[in-house]
Amino acid sequence: MLGRGNKKGRDNFCNHTLIASSAKVTGDIEFTGGLHVQGRVEGNVHVSADGGRLVIGESGSVKGEIRVGDILINGRVEGDVYAVGKLELAEKAVIEGNVYYNLIEMVVGAQVNGKLVKEGAPKHLPAPDKGKAKAASADT
Repeated sequence: MLGRGNKKGRDNFCNHTLIASSAKVTGDIEFTGGLHVQGRVEGNVHVSADGGRLVIGESGSVKGEIRVGDILINGRVEGDVYAVGKLELAEKAVIEGNVYYNLIEMVVGAQVNGKLVKEGAPKHLPAPDKGKAKAASADT
């Protein structure tokens, strides 16, 4: 379940930053460790080479691109999301943009208004009808 039994991911970071619900940050953010967004961010959010985890709380919002290894979203995102590690979408998550992921967990109620793209997946899959037609013609 979302956030349960995941102490390993939370305890690995010695640097945690909170953007409170009353705060608005304008500009790009690059961070290491943990970043918890309860307020508003208008800019891109990227993790440094040392890695980190992003949590967007129920009252949090990000307007910009997100490129972070591990992400938990329960707020609003307007922009593309790139998650190299695990992406968790809680029931109040709303994403207006494309989502590029390696591993995803999505709870009923979460919304993605864009494409879900599995990283490393084949890009050019044949259409279902074409594959069946070729197989049928090969049998005859």
